[in-house]
Amino acid sequence: MKYTFSGHETFQCKSLWLKKGYDYALSNKSFNDAEAVVALGVGKNMVASIKFWLRAFDIIDEEGNITWLGHYILGDNGKDQFLEDTNTLWLLHFYLVSNHYATIYRQLFINFHKERKDFSKVNLFNFIKRQFADHSFGSTIFNENTINKDIATFLKMYVTPDNCTFDDYAALLLNLNLVSHVERELYEFNYTTKADVDPLIFLYAIKAVAGNEKVVEYEKLLELSLVFCMSQNELYEIFNKINQLFPTISFDNSAGEQLFTIRENITARDILDKYYNK
Repeated sequence: MKYTFSGHETFQCKSLWLKKGYDYALSNKSFNDAEAVVALGVGKNMVASIKFWLRAFDIIDEEGNITWLGHYILGDNGKDQFLEDTNTLWLLHFYLVSNHYATIYRQLFINFHKERKDFSKVNLFNFIKRQFADHSFGSTIFNENTINKDIATFLKMYVTPDNCTFDDYAALLLNLNLVSHVERELYEFNYTTKADVDPLIFLYAIKAVAGNEKVVEYEKLLELSLVFCMSQNELYEIFNKINQLFPTISFDNSAGEQLFTIRENITARDILDKYYNK
């Protein structure tokens, strides 16, 4: 697995970048071409950043080909071309964390999040440094400056800024309100005033990580609760809502067992269609 801590050029993904990048990728032109600067209307470093975020959100694959998700959301008949639906942002957040490309997002929302809910930049840095020391990132070379820039970009992506420049407020995932600035250098994963996620989008995430499994391991569900910043009570509540939509999908918390069972013959794509068609 390739671990990536750079490539965004310290730019958080802006709200319109994925649509711009998708349309450019659709033309089969290379992001390395000189004309990309003119076509995308941004500087050279931003062109590289747009390509990075397209890959990080799984809009394009390793070869630069547009994925089914890219076409599904951003195509001419896409479900949410201009990313106006908060649940599309939840979907993209899930892919950013689960895609493994932009390494820091999975590390912080799952592995670091298991340890603590409030943190400073120093806490984040020390955690990543410890992961390098434990050889969690294979032969990837540790670079202090690169990690600090990656952490700063992570915070710009999720934390509402204190200043009022448009550029700072243009981060794609800001409205999810998943990370809050508490005071000075203290931040926290936000459980109280984050945006609400539709049960169908959460079910899609379950199906995506479970594949064809009929019984989903509770550990996988707990990891998803970290990704979506859900308390255990919220997790049980969304299980109930899913069961109301699909009586054949159930969660059993009795007799010391915690079993999420999918008896419904439904694909992950069917679940997304159900959400966007309603």
